[in-house]
Amino acid sequence: MIRSQKIVPFVLLAAAIVFIAFGVLSVLGSGKMASGQVVSVESASVTTISSLTIRDDSGKLWTFSGTGTFSGFTPSHLEEHRALQESVTVEYEKTDSGELLIIGLAD
Repeated sequence: MIRSQKIVPFVLLAAAIVFIAFGVLSVLGSGKMASGQVVSVESASVTTISSLTIRDDSGKLWTFSGTGTFSGFTPSHLEEHRALQESVTVEYEKTDSGELLIIGLAD
């Protein structure tokens, strides 16, 4: 009986870690990633991003096209990142025409 009482918290902890890992993976998906400081944000509306430019650690500029709204990432939220010089991570797909299309954003 004592042994099973020690196993239950371990099993719960392991389950929580797996749940969190799958959550992070589902948010970030399977696209390519780029991280850097926000240089500029163009909005199509108060809640919709039309384009986003970031500068990565090597100084390379990345410009992405928006596809709509992203949970928690309004143009004003990204402008806040720009003003505070905080990095964001962009998950993107490259289209046949070479355009970098945003499919996810993370702080």
